[in-house]
Order: sequence, then C-alpha cells, then structure tokens
Amino acid sequence: MSDPAVPGLLPEPVPGRGSVGRGIGIAALLNVGGAIVGGITMMIVVGFVILLGIGVCQLIWLLPFYFRFRNRGETETAKGILIGAGITFLLNAGCWGVVMTSLSHTSFR
Repeated sequence: MSDPAVPGLLPEPVPGRGSVGRGIGIAALLNVGGAIVGGITMMIVVGFVILLGIGVCQLIWLLPFYFRFRNRGETETAKGILIGAGITFLLNAGCWGVVMTSLSHTSFR
C-alpha cells in the first residue's frame, strides 16, 4: 500500500491549460485598449500607425501576453490569444480591402 502523504508517489497536478474563449477575450480587450490609445495619440504619427495598421501593430501588445500564458502552461489561453489576433488581422485586412477597392473605382475628376 502506498501512503498518499509521501511526496513523489502521487503524480504532479497538471497546470490548468486555460480556455480558448478566455484568450480571445483577452485579445479583444487588449485590441480595444490599443484602439483607444491610438485614438488618444492621434495628434502624433503613432496614433495613425496604430489605428491604420492595428492588424500588425497588435503584435506589440499581444505577443508578450501570448508568451506569458504559454510559459505558464496555459496553452489553450495562449492559443485563444493567437486566434483573436488572427481575427483582428483578417477584419482589418478585409476593411482595408473594401476601402481600397472602392477608392480605386471612384473618379476624383
């Protein structure tokens, strides 16, 4: 018989892997925060860069959180952060595609 009080006999508890939904929520909140900061700092060039290129600029504030959750063993939360970043990137690219397409068909004469 094994005594459960003896250390090393029981398997180590598996750390919580988090959840994808939590990661997507964290990414969404961070992206909203980035958009607010971009709107506030629009008086300088940085605001325009953040707002116009949020799909790429979001890596600045999302990658540290991704690595933090991945290193803590919350792989599902880290995965959700990447999914949220991908959704934001695709929405941004799609919106810019619509804007550029409509501008190319408009005559400025």
